[in-house]
Amino acid sequence: MGKSWKDTRGRLFDSHYKPKRTLEQNLEQRSEGIPREHWKWFIEYRNDPATKAKCKQNALNRKKQLYTHTGGSKSLARAREEESQLQGRTVGRGEVWILNHKRSDGNYIHEEARRIGEKIFEIEQLDESTRILSENDSLAQALGKEHPGRVRGMGHGPTPSQLFRLSLQPLVDRAQVEETQRMLCELQAKVTTEKLKRKAMEDELAAEKNKRQEIESVLSYLVKQQCGELPPDIAARMNSLDRHGGT
Repeated sequence: MGKSWKDTRGRLFDSHYKPKRTLEQNLEQRSEGIPREHWKWFIEYRNDPATKAKCKQNALNRKKQLYTHTGGSKSLARAREEESQLQGRTVGRGEVWILNHKRSDGNYIHEEARRIGEKIFEIEQLDESTRILSENDSLAQALGKEHPGRVRGMGHGPTPSQLFRLSLQPLVDRAQVEETQRMLCELQAKVTTEKLKRKAMEDELAAEKNKRQEIESVLSYLVKQQCGELPPDIAARMNSLDRHGGT
């Protein structure tokens, strides 16, 4: 979800912002449905030197990534879920890693990927239980210790401490563990969605408030021009706004 939102923001900026335009021109060229103030803030954020430095560093980090895969924008977590549905069984992280590091002709994308893939395959051949998600499954043995903030092949939701403490249960409970893990990922996605909805509602309320304040400023000016007395139709509109603001 987070990556999707990030990609959407990037596409909006690239398609609607042009450096050669003035700020006013870029504001006028914003995508339909985006409030002017929001677009202005986003332009200023993207053009901030600190943001540019961070983007540059992120690009350098991506170039250094050794274990790139052939799944495109599809995460390993999503690929794992789709492959499990296709095969009618739970597919392990090691199996998905191998699938996503081979080209369409069946060859690995580079020599290091081939070395890791063959190691995963060898581990699973020696011990089939390493196909099951755990701190010591085939992928963990091949790639080493997990990053403290995420679990390889499981997306950006659960952390190792959240996920692997469930794997300490006996093997007979593995099916239940897998289901719990899936529910945990779904819950994380729902929480993210609700946060986005709440943010959108807050932004809408703020926009309505700003609009009302602008109208009241205009009306205040008109009152001064009319020596303190409003025309009947404008006075009625003013009263309507006051009643609406109090509800």
